[in-house]
Amino acid sequence: MVESEVIVVGSGAGGGTVAFELASRGFQVLLIEEGERVSAGESRRAYSPLSSSVEVLRAKCLGGSALLSLGNMVADEGMLSKIRGLGVDLSAELLRVKELMCVTETPMEKLPPFAVKFFRVAEYMGLKPKVMPKSILHELCIGCGECAYGCRRNAKRTSLDLILRAEAMGLKVTTGLRAVKASRSCGDSRILVEGEVRGGRTLLSCKALVLAAGALETPSLLAQLHDDENVGRGLFVDPFVTLGGPYNGETSRLGVQMAVYADLDGYMISPHYSGLLLPQLAAKGVRAHEGNIASLMVKVADEGGGRILPSGAVVTRMSERDVEALNNGIGRARELLVEMGVKEKDIAVTPVRGAHPGGTAAIGRVVDRDLTINGCDGVFVADASLIPPPLGKPPIMLIMALALKAAKRIEEYLRR
Repeated sequence: MVESEVIVVGSGAGGGTVAFELASRGFQVLLIEEGERVSAGESRRAYSPLSSSVEVLRAKCLGGSALLSLGNMVADEGMLSKIRGLGVDLSAELLRVKELMCVTETPMEKLPPFAVKFFRVAEYMGLKPKVMPKSILHELCIGCGECAYGCRRNAKRTSLDLILRAEAMGLKVTTGLRAVKASRSCGDSRILVEGEVRGGRTLLSCKALVLAAGALETPSLLAQLHDDENVGRGLFVDPFVTLGGPYNGETSRLGVQMAVYADLDGYMISPHYSGLLLPQLAAKGVRAHEGNIASLMVKVADEGGGRILPSGAVVTRMSERDVEALNNGIGRARELLVEMGVKEKDIAVTPVRGAHPGGTAAIGRVVDRDLTINGCDGVFVADASLIPPPLGKPPIMLIMALALKAAKRIEEYLRR
């Protein structure tokens, strides 16, 4: 049996952050990850999308889906007021995340030409666009536009950077290990985790268990330790589409993706290129290539109608309100594209996909406002499961801040 003070399951934005914080405070921490260790530039190999009525994008590797994120680090007043309304103040944690992840707005001289054009058109249309905060070292960024495939230049700061720093402070990392069962040890307060690793089984033991495997995986483990019908409910996936077409102008393919955005009623619009557009355009008989595409993402703040079943199966669901918001967003994005010079008849739309699932162990419903779980001592959640729907914006900044807050509660528990 492998013993540790703390076991963290999952190494994404939440798991990597909480493991870093606890290791920096001198605790013995074991971080386990189902995926393998890959370099940031090779992380595209870790894509492991989950098929449902809405395909949900995710990655399985050390560092998690954060490696394939676009470096977005937004935490606006709308997001924070909702969390404050639950009794959780993240002011100090957000400042620390900004410092740890080198969060800045993209400098105007680094904004891609297409993003600048979008910003001006959106401003002209009265949409009040904003520059997206990023965890990108812009002096290293070459504007290749491949943020979603891993950064070969290592210009993007992610949870993997925190994990590597934490390893130098004593953090133990085991990859290729999938946690399948969690239970209480008979006769003492320790928690047992049974895992599958390279065809065999292993048993782990800890004083504090941190579930950070993501909103799709965390509920299955939590339900084994905590009898609450709300575990696994409230799943949101922030459904999104990319729409666009050929035009005579700067391509959306190059440069920092989602460098600017417009925050509208129930959805956001942002410059974003997707290779899925080309076959969609070809099916319409429209000739195009990645060098002449203008394209925008529409992302919806869905109401959280999905759930994780006891079997672990994932059910995603868009409500009538979600579908209406998506259609409204597509209509507004079409107007923007036409204003930018795209012919309306040449615009194609990708299938709906989900970007960053959350909500399945939400604060105020499953987890208490102090980030503990009533009647489940020693078990903590530190991922997007904590965030109640709707969201509709990239959650990494919020996840990391919540993970830092959770680390404080874990330290208090261990020092009791």
